Amino acid sequence: MVKLSDFQYHLPMKFTHPTFLGLALGFFCTSVSVHASSLDNFIRNRMELFDITPYQTQSLEQTDEFQSKMRLGRMLFMDTNLSGNRNISCMVCHHPMRGTSDGLPLSQTVDGKGVLKRNSPGLYNVGDKFSTFMFWDGRVHFHPTKKVFTTPEPALNGPTPQAAEIAKAMTSALAAQAIFPLVSHEEMSGKKGENEIADAKTNLEAWDLIIKRITQETNGAGYINLFNRAFPGQPKMNIGHVGEAIATFERYQFQSNTSGFHRYVAGDNSAMTEQEKRGFVVFMDRGRCIACHQGNLLGLNTFFASVGVPSYGAKPFEMDIGRGEINNERFRAFFFKTPSLINVALTAPYFHNGAFSTIREVLNHYNNIEKSLNTYTITDERRKLFPVEVEVRNSQKDLSELFASIEAGFLRNGLGLSSAELDDLEAFLTGALTDPKWDPRGPKSKK
Repeated sequence: MVKLSDFQYHLPMKFTHPTFLGLALGFFCTSVSVHASSLDNFIRNRMELFDITPYQTQSLEQTDEFQSKMRLGRMLFMDTNLSGNRNISCMVCHHPMRGTSDGLPLSQTVDGKGVLKRNSPGLYNVGDKFSTFMFWDGRVHFHPTKKVFTTPEPALNGPTPQAAEIAKAMTSALAAQAIFPLVSHEEMSGKKGENEIADAKTNLEAWDLIIKRITQETNGAGYINLFNRAFPGQPKMNIGHVGEAIATFERYQFQSNTSGFHRYVAGDNSAMTEQEKRGFVVFMDRGRCIACHQGNLLGLNTFFASVGVPSYGAKPFEMDIGRGEINNERFRAFFFKTPSLINVALTAPYFHNGAFSTIREVLNHYNNIEKSLNTYTITDERRKLFPVEVEVRNSQKDLSELFASIEAGFLRNGLGLSSAELDDLEAFLTGALTDPKWDPRGPKSKK
């Protein structure tokens, strides 16, 4: 049995969200000695303090309406006809065998000749009820109480949206998110002059053309039949129903709660190795990862933060300021949404721009962000992943602006974790958080 009597840990109070914000700013309680009888007892006390509880997935309904909505969502998720040039589907950038992403640092443009400015995020547990912001910058938001949207399309927004029938068909931020890549020239619709969807003058016109295409062509009868069963009583299919069906499929298809971590939280002390348990302690204490990666999904919440991620992109490019571009929130420049860490070993590369290829690189970055920013480079081998030339923004002015955006003092100062602590933390992230249901590498033995 591992004893903790010789270790020092921070002992915080039980948290509400504002207290977590205090944590993120570095206001930890004074370090005190903890004398625990066992590692498991210590961890479970800590889990109670941080309100980490068993995660319950959502059960699939057996009604014809729900099952039809799932089938409709699956068809749409895989259908290239939703893209302007009929050459890409949602699954291309969110493939189950690539961690529900595309495995690239920066996703490629629809023609394969360029790159987007961000990494394609994974979909594990993306339909969680607390996930009310979508995209790395949170530009799509659904207020669960007021039942109103905030999106890049004004016609969908507010209590009395212009496109009320579309907004009414969607019940989550996930549903609204699903319809925006369809009208992005870089992601799915293609360049102007290539097809009628790309040539549409407005998003609403483009969405109508997509509905016309999928209901009147080869699979039209199948789509209409499933629509009538999935949305009984609705007179006409619109793009909101497309988003709602895709969201339903993603919400239930990509659920994950059988990792060692989740089984441990549910009460099975044997579900994690001793090293993974030590890593979990580092995660909650000296590593302070819990400051942003909260709850039973360790992220995927409403928390946005700047953690000093190196800035790079297709040459030439403007620095991506994330949340700072939304609603003129310049004071939140370089803030990005905190992702869930469940199955993080499967979703490389990491951060909003795929800046780091491995989890160890990420941990080294957090351990000394100032050094990481000043020494970050893109290797020749990694440059082969991009169809265009990329560059790093690393002038003194750029680095100073990026470093200054980090609110958490403990991050600016560096975590200062030892090699042994980094090893333990890496073991927790790569082992305990990986759900065997989704791991293409096969089952791992516990040593």
